[in-house]
Amino acid sequence: MRIPRTPRHPGLVLGAIVAATAIPTLPLAANPSWKGRPFVKVLAQLDPIPGADGSVFTTLERFTLRDGKLHIVAGESANRKGLFRWHQGLLTRLVYTDTQAPTGGKFDTVFFTTDETDGALNFAGEVRFGRPGAISGLFEWRDGVITTVFDGAREVDGKVLLGLGYPVRVGHEVAGATQFLEAGALKNGIFRWNGTTLRTVVQTGDELPGSLGGFTGHPGRYQIAFDGQSVGFVASAHPQGLGPYGVYRAGPDGTLTKLVDGTDPFPWGGTYATSGLEFVNVDLDGANTFVGVGDIVSASGTGNSFYFGPQRITGGTLSSTVAPWGSDGTQEEVLPFYEPGSTPPVRATLDGKIWTAIRQVDGHGDDVAFLVTFDDFTEAIYAAIGDTVSPPTTPVLAAPTLANGRVTLRFGSVAGAGYRVEFRSALGGPGWDSRGELSGTGAALEFSEAIEAAGFYRVTVLP
Repeated sequence: MRIPRTPRHPGLVLGAIVAATAIPTLPLAANPSWKGRPFVKVLAQLDPIPGADGSVFTTLERFTLRDGKLHIVAGESANRKGLFRWHQGLLTRLVYTDTQAPTGGKFDTVFFTTDETDGALNFAGEVRFGRPGAISGLFEWRDGVITTVFDGAREVDGKVLLGLGYPVRVGHEVAGATQFLEAGALKNGIFRWNGTTLRTVVQTGDELPGSLGGFTGHPGRYQIAFDGQSVGFVASAHPQGLGPYGVYRAGPDGTLTKLVDGTDPFPWGGTYATSGLEFVNVDLDGANTFVGVGDIVSASGTGNSFYFGPQRITGGTLSSTVAPWGSDGTQEEVLPFYEPGSTPPVRATLDGKIWTAIRQVDGHGDDVAFLVTFDDFTEAIYAAIGDTVSPPTTPVLAAPTLANGRVTLRFGSVAGAGYRVEFRSALGGPGWDSRGELSGTGAALEFSEAIEAAGFYRVTVLP
């Protein structure tokens, strides 16, 4: 009597108590690696949403990465997005459309998230109070408890803040951009919040250093940079917030410094504005400010700052992409477009699919993650993280042992993952019966029970 593996289903492997032959699986090409760490899938479109039966991800918006954890804004649609955490191969739900908000009502959607620092993270979201009726704000998540930092229902230092775009948390302080109401006027601004005091970095009407004029807004598609001391941001002086744009740094004392703007000469001729290239992101690393232009993803320095088509500004001097960066003077391509050394050139793949574009990148230390688009127009998030493990999508049942009227199953596990052993007498029969649940240890797990009848076993990963 044998219990071979049967055809696979997502997230499970079946074992059957029948006489049959095992079905071999074909290996896929290895994924690219970074610092010796292979890229593993974090989340893809059409993956199931944890805790939302029958629902799948169709919208992958953005994410942050720190200490091996990704906090991801994603969901079913533009109006049904939540906050999820991925850590060591496990995806968990923190906030979704059925999550109760601290001010009453339930969350309609989540727009942005921060990293988790000082034991908590922040997210910008919208709470619904019936249709129509919703209010946006900034919230804090700590050990599953959600509190309101501020929202459009109350004033903070004479201002009513209408959410917070691209918030960044360092320690217990948060920086971000938002529209706000003050004395009946609608304005734009960038602020810092330390839990008790709201500090204005720049707001509508403030003069921008350089050639662009007065601040009108922070383009909503560009993130804020914050290292706990200084704030970096992309801004515009156009009345409608259009280009040309500039990149600025606000020091701890609030002094604004222009780093580069659209009227500055582009290294290969003309100006940044006339070249048609926009500033797509900004990041701070001590004395260095990294400006993203274009879409090439690279890393530099022993601390590995990750960015798009980067240029570095140190002490007011702009270094082009051919200049040495970082304390070790190196620049490296992180995710290759072609397989290294392939002749003729072969397009690089992730899990056998050709990727065509990168929409977002984030890194911390040597860890890096990307939101990529494939040639079938689907999207997924992949990460290369030190000491990580591949997602526990397919626990494989080893050959079972039969002795003294009992069957014993063995399968590999991931520490912290949950597994359920299930049984049914025929593949075409109704439902699966749960036989027990086990917690992953990182080592092989065993399950044993008395044989009551011939049938099929499977192991599924718990959400």
